[in-house]
Amino acid sequence: MAHTGTVNGFYFDPDVFSEYMQEKPYVKDAIIASGIIVDDPTIKDLLGAKGNIGTMPIFNNIDGTDDALNFDGATANTPQDLTGKKQKFMKIGRMRAWKDKDFTRYLTGVSPLQNLADNLVGKYWTNQWQKVLLAELKGAMGVTALAGHKTNISVTEGSIADTNKVSETSLIELGAKALGDMAEQFALVLMHSAVYARYQALGLVNYDKYTIPGAITREITLSTIHGYIVVVDDSLVDTTVDSFPVYTTYLVGRGAFLGASCDIPNPYAVEYDPETDGGVNKLYTKQARVLHPNGLSIDDAKVAKESPTNTELAAATTWSLVFNHKNVAIAELKSNG
Repeated sequence: MAHTGTVNGFYFDPDVFSEYMQEKPYVKDAIIASGIIVDDPTIKDLLGAKGNIGTMPIFNNIDGTDDALNFDGATANTPQDLTGKKQKFMKIGRMRAWKDKDFTRYLTGVSPLQNLADNLVGKYWTNQWQKVLLAELKGAMGVTALAGHKTNISVTEGSIADTNKVSETSLIELGAKALGDMAEQFALVLMHSAVYARYQALGLVNYDKYTIPGAITREITLSTIHGYIVVVDDSLVDTTVDSFPVYTTYLVGRGAFLGASCDIPNPYAVEYDPETDGGVNKLYTKQARVLHPNGLSIDDAKVAKESPTNTELAAATTWSLVFNHKNVAIAELKSNG
């Protein structure tokens, strides 16, 4: 049974550690600053005390409806129906445990719990939720109804020319193609380091200051391209053939994802194994949350168990578009650099 114990000889209180972890953002500062994820408190209410699937209404925008009528004293102002649809979302649960030995070299000179939260476990979970985000972006961009949000300038044979690499206008043109007059929603760009290096060579990388809210408000400096905050992730490559690497770049807009943390029993605990190696302390962690691309609905029939895997989230068949495509601020660019 999980209990209060020690990690490498240091006293470990799961409740105190949970408080440390709750203060940590679950995604990188750049993603927080961009505003692409909006925590929605109604998600927990829609899920209820039990269950892992919820349904949220979407109300259609009225901007594209008929023009306003002439107020001339003779024309009837007949009301038009407000319409909407539904989108289905799921809880995503993940867990990981470590042995005491893995932390030996880190647990010196500072509070061990704070060090675990700041430098090990917190960073680990930040990377894991970024993987979830990237899986959902890949799945969403596979939906046929969002084909107009994709541009591919890459080649996989012959020779790579400058036209197959990003240019000064690539991101601007991608955003305009996807959302037209609503392209100003885009706020974040995720790219491979090779693509980022290309933008650096073009002299297009700038550095801007942003304020990160939280228990302690922080001001940080982030790299930007055309005003889009940059996140570099080297998993964004489709092939490993040196001659023809195909890189994926995503543009994501403010509010493109809905989020909510979910309660989970015993999220952090330690156990002592007195038998193995003469005694081993083990740290167990679990997290669960909703992270959902707004405007798409998840097909839970395509999810084998009670929590979707990253592979399932990355599959186009898992998702369907239920909103006007211009309200889904996601776009994809394939390039060779």
